[in-house]
Amino acid sequence: MGIVEKAEEIAGIIKKKRCITIVAHADADGVAGAAIAKLFLEENGIEHEIKFTNYIEEELLNEFRSNDILFVDLGNSSIDAILHHGINAIIVDHHFSKDFFPNSLNPFHYGIDGGEEISASGLMYLITKKHADIALMGAAGDLQDRNGFRGLNKEILKNSNVVERNDIRLYGRNLPLPRMLSFSPLIPPFFKNFGMSVRFLKNAGIDTKKSWNELDREEKKALLSSIVKMMAKLGYEKNDIMQIYGKVYELNGYDLREIAAGINSMVKYGKYEEAIHACINGDYNKMEKFMIAHRKNIKDGIKIARENLNERSKIKYFIAGKKIKDTILGTITGMLLEGERIEKPLVGMVENGNGIKISVRAPKNMKINLSVAIARAAIAAGGNGGGHRMAAGAMIPKGNVEEFLKFFEAEIANQSPSL
Repeated sequence: MGIVEKAEEIAGIIKKKRCITIVAHADADGVAGAAIAKLFLEENGIEHEIKFTNYIEEELLNEFRSNDILFVDLGNSSIDAILHHGINAIIVDHHFSKDFFPNSLNPFHYGIDGGEEISASGLMYLITKKHADIALMGAAGDLQDRNGFRGLNKEILKNSNVVERNDIRLYGRNLPLPRMLSFSPLIPPFFKNFGMSVRFLKNAGIDTKKSWNELDREEKKALLSSIVKMMAKLGYEKNDIMQIYGKVYELNGYDLREIAAGINSMVKYGKYEEAIHACINGDYNKMEKFMIAHRKNIKDGIKIARENLNERSKIKYFIAGKKIKDTILGTITGMLLEGERIEKPLVGMVENGNGIKISVRAPKNMKINLSVAIARAAIAAGGNGGGHRMAAGAMIPKGNVEEFLKFFEAEIANQSPSL
């Protein structure tokens, strides 16, 4: 049985239910997947409720013990707990796991890389055979567009209204150029440096009040050439420079990654219903006020993380206490890794009501599996974790940070002895 046939089987199982609780991951992919699931349940007359969470915890499993649960974008790292509690569950999750669960759609069981080739919302598309646009919002939210959509995402693209074209691959192509340049870690010298961006543009003879989209073809070529020359002069590798131009994706004139960022910003402030509504109805303009606050918190969070950056033999890490919102820890960890050109795995840690939340990111060329490393280290430190090969997360009890770091560094050393 292939993944398409398994998706059809899962669809049949869902259709037989009278009431389902959707438990989805609290990020853009989870929201997009939940939106597709919601539409599917409505189309089939199935009663439902939706709950968002970052981790499957004991309290949640006890709360929904008697419910039929559809896990979206999480569940693969909690199969033992789900079985232990006797939950009647369906798992639709693209995170790495070798564990078997009968009613699950796990791309890794079919030789498909869930970190690069399909998202959880993409898996929901395979189940429903509808809402390709929403599925690609989720994929963009998980950065699966960074090297162009491929694998099953490429097939979903063919059935969508999303347009693929080549352009500069920075956020905010409709914003004033200094803002666009200073918000992207793809060009580290400008990252979070508005003043330098302004000076660079003036020296290049480019109007700083214009957006990228307002430049004519010659102006775009001149600016792009100036950026490439500047990065080459500063010693950036060819692959890093080439990242700034390539495939971009737009839906109804909106950058797909910016739509995903808008959905994510709503989620980070608990606006789940609004986020689902935006996915379904395309009310993207309503995201802007959330994105403004989100960008400010990210900017402040990166400053705090940078000030608290420490280094061990195989990893770098920061411990931010309660100074950074736990909902944006992953974003900050990823942006700091790219912006500072860190060449080791980066561990970010903050405190919340449940313990210590951990987010880990690795340089794109490193041959390691963070999902495996963090799962083992988290268990050793009394918690649990999982994720993708290059991006993963965990929760551990307070007081166990040093123990986690010791075990995590040992796992990295085992996977990559030459680091």
